[in-house]
Parts: sequence; structure tokens; C-alpha cells
Amino acid sequence: MERLRNITISTTLTCNEACAHCWVSAGPQPSDDLHADEIRSVLDQAAALGAEHVKLTGGEPFARSDLPALVAHAHGLGMRVSIETNGLLLRPRVLDALSRRGSSPHLFVSLDGAGPATHDAFRARKGAFERTVRNLARAREHGFYFSVHTVVRRQILHELVSLHELVRSLGASQHKLILTLHNLGRARASRGEAQVALRELLALLEQLPPQRFWDYGWDPAPSRDTRLMTTLPPALQPPDAAITTCGWSRSFLSILADGSVALCHGLYDIEEAIAGNVRTASLADIWERSTLFAETRRWSGAALSGVCGNCKVRDTCRGLCRASAIGEYRDLRAPYPMCQALYEQGLFPADMLVDADADSSYAAAA
Repeated sequence: MERLRNITISTTLTCNEACAHCWVSAGPQPSDDLHADEIRSVLDQAAALGAEHVKLTGGEPFARSDLPALVAHAHGLGMRVSIETNGLLLRPRVLDALSRRGSSPHLFVSLDGAGPATHDAFRARKGAFERTVRNLARAREHGFYFSVHTVVRRQILHELVSLHELVRSLGASQHKLILTLHNLGRARASRGEAQVALRELLALLEQLPPQRFWDYGWDPAPSRDTRLMTTLPPALQPPDAAITTCGWSRSFLSILADGSVALCHGLYDIEEAIAGNVRTASLADIWERSTLFAETRRWSGAALSGVCGNCKVRDTCRGLCRASAIGEYRDLRAPYPMCQALYEQGLFPADMLVDADADSSYAAAA
């Protein structure tokens, strides 16, 4: 049996922003969120299964007044904690409460533009940029370490360099560039106008400082020396780059805000990616006995379709992001969409194919 190492818990679907790219369509509407006792029980069960880390996400986790207490509970179990947030609610009293309750969690905060014009428009919240930047400086003053996430889209290509300089000046441990928008939630309607052509995207990355592959272990070194990272797939990484993935179904799972247990925390409306619900079954039963986890953790890389099934790093990469693949194709075995698009456009490196003569095309089921 594979050991569970990392989990994400979507603490709520309520959010104080309404971002154009939100893959779970979070917003001001109320949601059927797990109660504090239920989340504490999930944390207890995950720790018993060996989990070392929990990422608390949403919606906006800081919309919950009990978040510092939940962080303290996870720390008490010996778990490392990170929080994914838009940064708007990082007020001094919240930072003080987190600091008083034990080790400070690492914060993953979104900045989607180098100024208000692009960031605020994307996040549908006037004043969001100024508040987020101010609160990041405040978090640093309180001794917190944080990473910044940026969704790369056509509207901000001209300001990516200046945005990276801003992130460095704030003292982020990492600046993480998200290169694709998942075909999920509100992004289904907005991603067409935001996406960057692959050739243009690859050329852009050449103009930026050297990058590292995304840290799917969610364990950044506590540093003020910003490391630039991207979601560029392993097949396009330098040959000596370490390949890490989230470990979907083998060492990682997600608990959604309503208690559903899924391959990833963006897959609310993809029934085939949900294994059960902690409100009706134990986490151990779901992790160890559900059909979804039992079957998918046995898959080798060759079980994947399209170019992913013919890639030399298929057994370590395993199709990389299943949320992206399932959102795009509604198929658990589908290839990673960026890699498949690279293949179809003749941009996938031929020396990364197991059989360069094999047809690695992919057609999604109707």
C-alpha cells in the first residue's frame, strides 16, 4: 500500500474575489463546507495514514475565522502546513494568531499582474493589488515565508519581467509561473482570450531568468532569495532536472469543501475523479479500498493515452497534472494537454519519445 504523504483540504468555496480563471468557481456565495470538527477529524485520519503535509486552500481559507485553530491542530499532529490565499485578509491580528499558535505556515499568494490594471481586472476586485502587496510586506515583517503564484496569460506578457522584479523585492521564496489554465470552473469561459500560443510561450521563457521545475512537494526552503519556477512539463526540462509530481493517487489526495475525496482539489464536477466522501466513510477506507485509488495507483505511464504514453519520463511524470488532463478531455487516462498540443504542433522533443515512429495522436471521446 502506498503511503499518503501530502493532502490538500479545500476549507471553503466562499471567496472575497471572483477570479476569471477560478477552476472551482469560488465566490461570495455560501457553500456546504466541512465544519471545524470534521476538518480536525480529517487531519487526524490523514496523520494516521502517514501524511506529513497539508495545504489548506479554498475558495479563500482566511474567510474562515477558525483557520488559525485548524493550522494549530495540524501542527500538533506533526504536519507541515501551507496555505493558498489571495492575500487580502492577511491582517496583523491574523498573522499574530498564526504566529502564536506554533510554527508559521508557508503562504502561497497570488499576484497576477505587475500593477492594479491587470491584477485587479483578472481578480474582479478593485484595490486587490495594493492590498495584496501591502499584506505580503506585512507578512514578511511578521517573519512569514511565502511563495507567489502568477497565471501567465496574454494580457500580462509585457509585464512579466517587472512582475518578477516586484516579487523578488518582496522577498518571496519562490515565484511560480502557471503556464496553462485548466478547462474547469470559470476558466472554461475566459481562458480562450488569455492563453498564449505555445511557440510564443517557449520564446518568453527564454527571455526570463533561469527557471526550475514546479515544486510539487510544497516544501520550499525558507528563503528571501526568490527562485523562479514554472509548470513546464518534465519532457521539456533539462535532462538533469529532478522530476517531482503531486503524486496523485499514490501519495497525494484532496479533500473538497463538501467532504468529497478526489484526485485533485479542482475536480468538483468530475464524478469519475472522486473516490468517496469523508462524511460517509473513513479516509483510510477511501484511500486504501476505493476503486478509483486502487486502479489508478496501479497504472504505469504506458497506460496513459496520446504522447504521455509514449514519453521517456512517463513512469515518473505519469501525465503530470490530472486536473488539467481531465478538465480538457474528460478522460482519466488523457495526456497532459500542453504536451499533447506540443506534439500535434511538432514541438515535442523527438528524443523524449520511446518510439519516435509511433503515432502519439490523441482524440478525445465524443
